[in-house]
Amino acid sequence: MKKILSLLLVLALCLGLLCGCGGRTGLPLPKVPTPDQSGAIPTPDLSSLQEAFDALPKPAATSLPHVEPTGVREGQWDVIPFDEMPYERPDLDDLRDAIDAVGQALDAGAAYETLEELLDKCDDLYSSFYTMYSIAFIRSCQDMTDEFYADEYAWLDEASADMSQLIEQLYFRCGMSDRAQELEEKYFWPGFAEEYADDSNAFYDDEMVALMQQESDLVAQYRALVASPTVTLADGTEVDYFTSLEEFSGYAYLDLLIRYYSSYNQPLGQIYVDLIRVRQQQAAHAGYANYEEMAFDHEFRRDYSPEQAAEYLEGIRRHIVPLFLEVNASGDFWSLDTGRIDEARLEQVLRSGIQDMGQDVVDTYEFMVKYRLCDLSYSPLKAEMSFQTYLDAYEVPFLFMDAGGDLGDITTFSHEFGHYLDGYLNYDADETIDLAECFSQALELLMLTRLGEELNARELDTLYDMKMWDILNMYVQQGAFAEFEHVIYSAKPEELSVDFLNSAFLQTSKDYGFAEEGFDELYSMFWMDITHFFEQPFYVITYPVSHDIAMQIFQLEQAQPGQGMEKYLEMLDRDYPDMLDTALNAGLESPFDEGRLEKVAATMRQILLG
Repeated sequence: MKKILSLLLVLALCLGLLCGCGGRTGLPLPKVPTPDQSGAIPTPDLSSLQEAFDALPKPAATSLPHVEPTGVREGQWDVIPFDEMPYERPDLDDLRDAIDAVGQALDAGAAYETLEELLDKCDDLYSSFYTMYSIAFIRSCQDMTDEFYADEYAWLDEASADMSQLIEQLYFRCGMSDRAQELEEKYFWPGFAEEYADDSNAFYDDEMVALMQQESDLVAQYRALVASPTVTLADGTEVDYFTSLEEFSGYAYLDLLIRYYSSYNQPLGQIYVDLIRVRQQQAAHAGYANYEEMAFDHEFRRDYSPEQAAEYLEGIRRHIVPLFLEVNASGDFWSLDTGRIDEARLEQVLRSGIQDMGQDVVDTYEFMVKYRLCDLSYSPLKAEMSFQTYLDAYEVPFLFMDAGGDLGDITTFSHEFGHYLDGYLNYDADETIDLAECFSQALELLMLTRLGEELNARELDTLYDMKMWDILNMYVQQGAFAEFEHVIYSAKPEELSVDFLNSAFLQTSKDYGFAEEGFDELYSMFWMDITHFFEQPFYVITYPVSHDIAMQIFQLEQAQPGQGMEKYLEMLDRDYPDMLDTALNAGLESPFDEGRLEKVAATMRQILLG
């Protein structure tokens, strides 16, 4: 069972007690690790508002292209198991010196071969920095009480702004030189010389870097506050919150939640308010009307606009929310028994599921296991999140999963393995996060069709029902989360307060149909549990939008076994970095096409209500 359960489940249990019944080529782009499956956790608490979203490192986005190495990893360069990978704090002065050397070589009219060697050294230092960033983050997540890696991650997170500034300075040094065109043709990318011809257009100037460092400091405060929260019970006993979530049930569990939210609402709320303000300052400094525009354009490079997203959310309220209310009222999904599944059986089930997905998929899984580039274990010390991130220096991904020990681990793994497969086969090639989520969410659905040999009929039916209910919850909850972010980032600075956050979240919860009557105080504070809000603002709209593409792939598989998997692999070997171009090139519909949400609702109605 997950360490954080659904409040809706808790309320159902408590109400049940009252009624007497019982009942988750060039220098490469800094990569944002891809996060865990969104929406409700696929366990009995599928309507959870407390998905422990992944707290991801957030390297500042740049316009750097991605290296596309050729050939297989083994035999071409050293790959070692993750637990043997050394960690050493990077020294930014090494990169400063390397950039100075490039400048001196340009001034001296050095041969291209010399410039290429010096630029490659900058590339190596850049890659090493983000590899250490990922290693520190992973090891911090493996043990949230590990102060060394928590401190290292915090340092690297703050230093990432300096790193982005240094790389931008290198680019302007090259772009403003008389060798710019030559370097564009031989080392960088088409349009490089024009893009970096004038350093007055720099994004990462000193003021922006200072604002980004303020943001990093606030995120570090947030992570420290939620790493090991404690709660004082009615008898004065102070208990560890996460440990107690494992042990308490019924009214004691509900009392624990109330005390936690009441104790941490103000400190977390103040951090969140400060984050919103500093991000709005970043947007204004960069010339955007607001941070939402900056996030869509600069952070996520989306191929759809905030205005399109707003129309999409309106469609969710109009077509998906009524279905959610109808299905939720039936109560058919409250009593799903997810059983237990340990790590050994989980691996057995997963191996069976991928066997007919193609040799590339099988080889990727075996490579991941061989080099221990995954963590599927259960531990109360692990961060309550799942994600995939990339280790640039080794050109390999890493998969982290906070196991719950039940059938839901199958879909959680499948989601992250979709990201892993994409990162491994494409060498983490540049793409938008929306496209990345298409691959992860589609693989969850494709895995469902391939587990008949390892799961019995009851387990398979339960897992299928869990996932379908999870999807419906995802549209409603992530839609509400996206609406909430739009509301609070649209507020004037003087309007922002913890009370404003609570009020806005309660209202969106009601607008999207999942706020239970009589529990306003608790629902108003659920935003505290959504790590995306603190660390990856405006990410959540990706989930419902990209899931539309995943559902189309699943429907192809249902219509003709193997057809969906073939389409998935075709898209994985992509020609475009964007979601819409990739989907349309594969013959799929855009999520924003007229009538798409009506089709989604009709499909879900047929699956869930028959």
